[in-house]
Amino acid sequence: MHKSSYLKMQYFKETYLNPNEELKILDIGSFDKDGNYNYGLILNEKKWTYHGLDLKQGNNIDIVVENAYDWEDEIEDETYDLVISGQAFEHIEFFWLTLEQVKRVLKPGGLFFLIVPSTGPVHKNPYDCYRFNENAMKAMAKYINFRVIEYGTNFDKISDPWYDTFLVAKKSESTDIDELEHKIDSLERKVDILMNKLNI
Repeated sequence: MHKSSYLKMQYFKETYLNPNEELKILDIGSFDKDGNYNYGLILNEKKWTYHGLDLKQGNNIDIVVENAYDWEDEIEDETYDLVISGQAFEHIEFFWLTLEQVKRVLKPGGLFFLIVPSTGPVHKNPYDCYRFNENAMKAMAKYINFRVIEYGTNFDKISDPWYDTFLVAKKSESTDIDELEHKIDSLERKVDILMNKLNI
């Protein structure tokens, strides 16, 4: 994990999380080669339970899944209050299938925090498939019908060469809200198309 990603997780913790509340956290792609530089160190509060998930056993891993796109044998529906991932989704060939698992295991009203590179050299693990911009963050949230709370890209010396893009998104409290937000989003797109046609 690089320094800018670590700092972004600290920002997320300080901005969105309350150490005095019970919290169950799942970290996707949590393997830490050196065993001393991982999100588990940041998210180590007395009332929080942190579980690292990956495809193979190793440092900072509590749950090993057989399939990156199906965790039903390992994790029940609506188990976690928070799902996080940093520097993993660029290595996942079909990341949209992993997003569906995020939606499944997250409790209603739960948060999803994602950090991914927008640039940087190829680093296979065993694959390196993607780089993500801010529109990609909104598209991911839209795909699983989560509400976007914040997103952005870090363009500073600390972030070089990865210039991490991040997303904070929230799963709706209920299916009814999901459907309503989807209808509002569709209506907004239709209005945008109409305004473009009318040159407004």
